Amino acid sequence: MKKSIDAWRKKEDKLKKVQPYDVFLSDSHVSLTGIVGGVASGYLGDCSRRVAIRDETHKSNAFIMFDERNKRAAFADLFASVTFTAQYGNFQRLFLDLTKASARFDITSGSLFLCGASRLAQDFFFSRRPDVETFCDICPDVTVSFQQQIVGPFSFRVESSVAIDPRSQDHFVRVDDPIFAIDWALKVLGSAKATAWYSPKHQEAMMELRFYET
Repeated sequence: MKKSIDAWRKKEDKLKKVQPYDVFLSDSHVSLTGIVGGVASGYLGDCSRRVAIRDETHKSNAFIMFDERNKRAAFADLFASVTFTAQYGNFQRLFLDLTKASARFDITSGSLFLCGASRLAQDFFFSRRPDVETFCDICPDVTVSFQQQIVGPFSFRVESSVAIDPRSQDHFVRVDDPIFAIDWALKVLGSAKATAWYSPKHQEAMMELRFYET
């Protein structure tokens, strides 16, 4: 389930009869997008043992059914994502007509998040000191990005995950795994781009062709 809300969107000031370099980046706007979904899987044979091992290792609170005798297993959980996006420019002009910033918050396990939130609520209600591990359970995975047009269809983009670790007093919030990229918007395809990116942390680079990426 996906829902998008525009706090502000400006459709004026566009150049007439000029196609934007990317149709999905043609409006200045500030928006909020939320996604809630679920995942379910079934396992037969020796593969079913992986579900039990994963549950013991990660201490998941998801729905897990494991029948060791018949070698059958089932797994189900929820996930959620919230993205805040702010863009200025229509990506039509030759220079500096696109500035975009976004932040995405991902909850990869809904069951773990709800369980942690419930424990925190009980701790606050009974005036108990919250457990640090509980804070870690409810901390979302955060990804931030910034994109700036350089000239024509070329733009510079940097994105990185942001680690939130309440257990670390020195680095409660730290930038983790930044990626630097140059995007070449393929105007003729409407919304497609060739991307060359580099990751300093992993010392690797790659070129990709991406379609309909918002």
